[in-house]
Order: sequence, then structure tokens, then C-alpha cells
Amino acid sequence: MHNDTKQRQYMALAPLASLAGIFIDPLASTIAPLLLYFIFRNKQPNAGITALRAADLAFSIQLWIVLISLILMLGISINVVSTSQTQQMMGIATTLILVIFMVSLLYAAYQAFTGKMCTYIISFKIAERVLGLVDKKKTTNTNSNNKL
Repeated sequence: MHNDTKQRQYMALAPLASLAGIFIDPLASTIAPLLLYFIFRNKQPNAGITALRAADLAFSIQLWIVLISLILMLGISINVVSTSQTQQMMGIATTLILVIFMVSLLYAAYQAFTGKMCTYIISFKIAERVLGLVDKKKTTNTNSNNKL
């Protein structure tokens, strides 16, 4: 039972670290859980997966903000919206995205304390896909080396 409690605490650490990273530096909200992933991926697999998903979410949030700003800049360049309208829309969009991010991380921390894994709807899951491909390639290379 003690090990299960420790696992849950480790699982909750990544979303909370990402949440704290928002207030320190936007990059910290991605790097902190990514570091936790590399620390826990072999010793505490569920904590590692939770950390990787938190890092993915933080990176995805940053990509969403960049994507929205690019769309709004395009709107200015083709005279669809004015600069003042764009500033207002960007402020609203950024606030909304950050609220979704914070609520998602708090929900993930809650889920972790109850022992459940959490996935995020707005995440692009880039790190999971890349590391999944690396793991598959590693497994394939290991198997082909064993056949020789």
C-alpha cells in the first residue's frame, strides 16, 4: 500500500510541476515534467507516462497560442481585422487557453492522486509519438541484432 501511495504522489508531481512552471517561465512548464519523465520512466512507469503527457500538454498549449497569433496576424495582413481587434481577440484567446491549461493540470493532479492516468484532448501528443517511435525502433534493432 505504501508503494501505491508513493506512485500516486510521483504521478501528481508532473502536472503540479507544469502548473508551477507557468508562473516561473512558459518553457519551465514543459521542461519540468519532461525531466520528471526521464527520471521516472523506468522506475515508476505510470509516473513517467503522466509526466510525458503533462510535458506534451504544456508544449501543445504553447503551439496553440502561436497558431492563434499567426492566424490573427494573417487576418491583419489581409485586412479582415484591425490591430485593436486583434489585440483584444489575442488577449481573450490567451486567457481562455491558459485557463483550460490550468484546469487540465489540476484535474490531472487529482486523477493522479486517485491512481488514474489522464489524457488531454487539446494535446498534440508529439512527445508520446516521437518517444513511441524511438522505442519501437530500439525494439526492432534489438530483435534484429538478436537474430544475427
